[in-house]
Amino acid sequence: VIADVTDENSLIELNAGSYDTAVVAIGRNVEATMLATLQLRELGVKKVWAKALTNQHHRILERLGATRIIAPEFEMGVRISQELNYPMVHDYLGLDDDYFIVDFHTTEDLVDKTIGEVINGEPVEALVVKRMKEAHPHPDHTWTIRKGDRIVLGGRLEDLRDLVNRL
Repeated sequence: VIADVTDENSLIELNAGSYDTAVVAIGRNVEATMLATLQLRELGVKKVWAKALTNQHHRILERLGATRIIAPEFEMGVRISQELNYPMVHDYLGLDDDYFIVDFHTTEDLVDKTIGEVINGEPVEALVVKRMKEAHPHPDHTWTIRKGDRIVLGGRLEDLRDLVNRL
C-alpha cells in the first residue's frame, strides 16, 4: 500500500495497525519519516523499518520505536570500502557482529590447489563451491579449485580476514 503516512486518518482508514510490517522510505523529509514511524507504532504495527538520513535522525527513529533503521548511504559506503579492501570478495553476509559468510572469486594463485591448502588450518568452513552454474555444498578439503570457481566460506570475521589477507 502506498499512502500519505503523515495523515493519521489515512493510516486508520487503511487499517495500518493490522499489518505486521511497514516500511517508511520517505525521501529527504525527516519530519515525515519521524511522524510516520511514531503513528505506525502507535497504531500497533509490530515491525517498522525506517530510512534514516543522519546519525541524529537514526537516534530519533530508535526512540520512536523503529525496529530496523536503514541508512542506505552508510551501508553502501561500508560495502564499497570492504570491496576496495578485499577485491576478491564478491559478497558477504554478517550473521551477527562476529560471524560472517563470504563469497569470493578465486584468483589464479588458487587454481589447482585444494580447499584444504587454501584454508590451511584457519578455523573457517567451506560452505559451497560455485562452479559455472552448479553449486557444490560442503566441499571437503580435497576439492580442487578451478579457474572461475567461487568459494563461500563461513567463520569469525577475524579468521576470514586473516585467510583473505593471506590469499
